[in-house]
Amino acid sequence: MTGRSAPPPEWTELADRITAFLPELPAPEAARIVAGMTPAARTRIRDHLRLHPDALVSGASDAPRSTQALITSLAGAGITGVKAPSCLRCGRVRPLRRAVPGGRVCLGCEGVLAARGNTGPCCVCGETRPRPSNQRCASCQRAHISATRSCSACGKPAALDPCTSCRPRPPARCALCETNAPVCARWPLGPVCKPCYREARTHPGTCPVCQNERVLIAFTDGRRRVCGPCTGRGDPYACPRCASPRSYLIRGLCDRCTLHDELDAVLGPAAETPDDQYARMRAALASCDQPRTALNWIRNSHSARLLAGLTGTGRPLTHDDLETLARSGTRGDAQTTDYLRGILVAYQALPERDELLARIERHLARVVERHPEHALLLRPYVRWSLLPRARRAAHRRAGLKHRIRWAYTRINLAAAFLTAMNERGLALADVTQHEVDAWGAGNPSTHYEVRDFVVWAAHRGHSRPLLVPHRPKADPEGLDEDSHWELLQQCLTDTALPLEVRAAGAVLLLFGQHVTRIAALPADALATVDGHTVLILDRTPIRLPEPLALLLTELTRQEPPGGWAANSPRRWLFPGIRPGLHISSTALARHLTAHHIPVRQARTTALVQLAQDLPPAILAPMLGLHVITAQQWRRRAATDWTAYLEARRRNRRGVPIE
Repeated sequence: MTGRSAPPPEWTELADRITAFLPELPAPEAARIVAGMTPAARTRIRDHLRLHPDALVSGASDAPRSTQALITSLAGAGITGVKAPSCLRCGRVRPLRRAVPGGRVCLGCEGVLAARGNTGPCCVCGETRPRPSNQRCASCQRAHISATRSCSACGKPAALDPCTSCRPRPPARCALCETNAPVCARWPLGPVCKPCYREARTHPGTCPVCQNERVLIAFTDGRRRVCGPCTGRGDPYACPRCASPRSYLIRGLCDRCTLHDELDAVLGPAAETPDDQYARMRAALASCDQPRTALNWIRNSHSARLLAGLTGTGRPLTHDDLETLARSGTRGDAQTTDYLRGILVAYQALPERDELLARIERHLARVVERHPEHALLLRPYVRWSLLPRARRAAHRRAGLKHRIRWAYTRINLAAAFLTAMNERGLALADVTQHEVDAWGAGNPSTHYEVRDFVVWAAHRGHSRPLLVPHRPKADPEGLDEDSHWELLQQCLTDTALPLEVRAAGAVLLLFGQHVTRIAALPADALATVDGHTVLILDRTPIRLPEPLALLLTELTRQEPPGGWAANSPRRWLFPGIRPGLHISSTALARHLTAHHIPVRQARTTALVQLAQDLPPAILAPMLGLHVITAQQWRRRAATDWTAYLEARRRNRRGVPIE
């Protein structure tokens, strides 16, 4: 009898290379595995392990298919040290078939790369894109298939059944939040759920290795999140133009590159020339801090579509053109036009104008169109009474919306009063005090405002002297001194409050400014004079105490909120959500009230305290008050102490003190 022959040296070498990085695998078991291989597989695995000794444990994507089969069999036998190779492009652990420069890719990525190899104009949409099938791009191919198929679950047209939304996704442990949830993507760091995927795509981070802004899809050995290229893998979310992270909402490009294309489509290539009307606007929007805001406006806004139609005419755009559109359309069209005007003015495509005068004239034209029989009275009333007062208030930045509403109310009530008298068969000259009282009794809360028109008509000789009482005003209520200073101390020191609330509340509690004026404070209202920080509310700079100076300085250095405020030049201490405009007084008052700062009571207390210490001649130019208003606050601050002394004469039970 003869003994068993020794294995060939090549088999022994291969078994030794397999067990070199797998100490838990016994040598006899490795020899048995090698003996069961085909000659071609032994040759390919041996050659690959000679070049890459750690191929069984590294997870590198360049492993040939025979090596992948060996790893799968070892893992099935309970060998935990092996690591399956992941796709070079998508990072998922799948069978890797196609060899590409740098490694191998899975079947899905193989199709993507093949489609990208056939790039050209799509026969359906005409866009230059990869054409995976029948000279169509992927989107048009899916639409072509969806035209004849539908999802059996939701019934919507779909290329696959069930569709992507209805197809159940197997749950797995998310590598980021460590919760069991349906898998949305499989990255090199592991499976990722939908919320974590959305967060990573919408808020790319800075890779700690290469310092580039990318979608962080991998882990280092220290469990730090890094980008794919820093771990030897590709970046599937890189923009093909600038290598920035692609948009989460728009396919193909990043937000900024898409914004460039959309600006070219809306403004035209002429906007790239320095002397074009829209050159500054295009440059500012193209380089804005948050391109997604501008992109959403261009793609979804009625005002952007209106701008595209106006620029398509090829002639310069003026305020008169926009005003003609606003007057000829509906109220919604006028709002769209005004929104577009605000953007054009904010980005210097149009010069600024007196918005109050223009709005009054527009509203007058609409009212006269509805009531042409009153034109002979309404036009002179607006021209000689409302417009002069509006011009005198044009230098004020604050309260534009309220002044517009003030003018609208007076025009509307004048037309309503004339219509009511006309229905009774009375001309304005024949109206008596009885008719005025009867008409005003119907809705006294608003009919007080007709006093302005009635007084003007009597002075001009259009009617007999008529009396409409002033709107009654309740005495303002203030805070007690302790509560007032506690609120001020909270605004100056409590870092838990939002910075905008602290700054606005401190100005309100210290200087008694109206919320409309606080909201409209420009950024240059905070200045430095002789080394001291001052706040300019009207004509007299006010030297600020150090805590308030530090608070307002911190506010000016704060990053603006999202939206148009981040993309517009910094002009306001409290920027708003509309382009180039400050926050509305209503929104600011709502923020203060939500943090338990009573606006009216706080303003009343602050003005009373200031009026006690300063004469009206100094208080008025310092706070921007009219001299008469400052005198009224002075009289209110000069409290009659009789009631106080009477209260001191009694104890809590009402018994006089002897």
